[in-house]
Amino acid sequence: MKDNQDKRSFKRYKKEAELIIKAKTGAYKGRIIDYSDGICAVIKDASSIISGTTVNIRSRELGIEFLGEVVWAKKLIPDLQVGIRRVDNLRGSLKDFRLPDVLKGLQKTTSTGTLEIHNDSIEKKIYIKNGDLIFASSNQASDSLAKALLSAGKMTLDQYKRTLKISEQTGKNQSTILTELGYLSTQEFIWALKNQVEMIILSSFNVTDASFEFQEGPLDADESIPLRINATNLLYHGYKKVNDLLYLKEECPPPDIELRLCRDPEELVQHLSLSDTDRRILSYLDGKRSIKEISLLSQASDTEILKTIYALLNIGAIELTEDSVQTAKGMEIDVELSEKIEKINNNYKTLGYYGILGINEGASEEEIREAYYRVAKEFHPDKYFSLPSDDIKEKINTIFSYATEAYENLTDEAKRREYDRSLSVKSEKPVSKAEMAKERFNQGRTLMMMKKYSDAVTLFAQAIYFDSSTASYQYYHGLALSKLQRFKEAAKAINEAIKLNPQKSDYVAELGHVFLMLGFKARARNSFKRALELSPSNERALEGLLKTEKNNKSIFGSSENILLRISKKYGLKRKK
Repeated sequence: MKDNQDKRSFKRYKKEAELIIKAKTGAYKGRIIDYSDGICAVIKDASSIISGTTVNIRSRELGIEFLGEVVWAKKLIPDLQVGIRRVDNLRGSLKDFRLPDVLKGLQKTTSTGTLEIHNDSIEKKIYIKNGDLIFASSNQASDSLAKALLSAGKMTLDQYKRTLKISEQTGKNQSTILTELGYLSTQEFIWALKNQVEMIILSSFNVTDASFEFQEGPLDADESIPLRINATNLLYHGYKKVNDLLYLKEECPPPDIELRLCRDPEELVQHLSLSDTDRRILSYLDGKRSIKEISLLSQASDTEILKTIYALLNIGAIELTEDSVQTAKGMEIDVELSEKIEKINNNYKTLGYYGILGINEGASEEEIREAYYRVAKEFHPDKYFSLPSDDIKEKINTIFSYATEAYENLTDEAKRREYDRSLSVKSEKPVSKAEMAKERFNQGRTLMMMKKYSDAVTLFAQAIYFDSSTASYQYYHGLALSKLQRFKEAAKAINEAIKLNPQKSDYVAELGHVFLMLGFKARARNSFKRALELSPSNERALEGLLKTEKNNKSIFGSSENILLRISKKYGLKRKK
């Protein structure tokens, strides 16, 4: 079962594949451990690759190729494990990424842009604004507006054939001919257009042998028409397209886990078009029955039950009961090993280099090597990469990294002498977390002034790790991220600063500028106005407000303007 509390925006797929990483220092071979909008990988002989390094990624096996930035790097002797964030457009193959997962990720990141899906013959586009699905287009005749009307019983077969014939003779759009002949009123046309868009998106879920790319940026007002699309229902039916029983079993909770509807499910569930089987399954989600019991009661196949539960989990309609959450967590890893990991993680600094390896201070180099191999065998991160709990995996990484650090220092004669000397000197006063945070923060500010933004980001992140309650640490972390054009992360960091100090006008003004860079003009304008309410003389806010006022005309305009645009685009004659 996957971790039900995964904080990632995009779905993470666990699959190993060979890859090539290219950096300024050369090309390196490695393997992907998992991937989403970025990747986690292990690479060979790459000591020169550090956090902040720009790299090109290519995996023929997964069809993944992108420009990325190394976010973190950990030594796994003799290799290097890295986390790489994508810095160019999200793209890939629908064989390796499930379309509902991509749309859900774009929804969670409130992205704006066009998702293009294409192979040799198919070209579909899904338009997204602030994470909302607003429009779609397709080059497939089966996705045409006339076909949508015919399927919905809104036009006869004779009418369809007539408009198709005129379209072929005149070259006019079949949709335009529908209105010229008086088959549809403007309001009926808008209903049909919405139905067509939903049909295009639903049919896209059937496409797997195709590539996709998300072109992020402001939408062309002439290319897309904003409609109120029921994204929840579309995603639900998209997830229900999955028929792989083995995959469904991996993604869903164990059979003896009890599930229940969310505390306020009506608002969510009322928007779903459900089959009779779906409704029966929903009726048993009362927090008292397990999946196994629901299977017996519903009289549906295992695949159908798991498809419904998988879809409902992904749209947030159901959750595990509190007792089941505790049970599921206990199943993830052996209790005895879990306690051991917890104990070592809490005390590894006290244990020191000798203690973490379980050897005495007089140990020979051979004994040190053997001890390290024992620890590495038990706590190597690759052994646990399939665990759903990120918390436990992080603790295992910490233990392994410290054991590796111990091995490297104790097998180097000079470093070992220096370490042994440090053990004999008692620290007068232990350094507090607050002091460590302040030290990292000051170092980060120095690097900011030197325009070494990538290194500054790392130090500000470390300051936040030691003390996440200081607003200035969060704010400067956001500033450094924005300098690297990592605007989404910058917005998140500055938002954290504002939560800690909501009266700081500089924070609010800077968030507005980040929103501008993301193309969110309305949010930017609201931020600038809020900053000026807090401090009428705030220059950053005034500067930002002037930028938004130069072109504050909405890309979509009022609902009346939307109707005018639809009428103009499709040649509709509106009643006065």
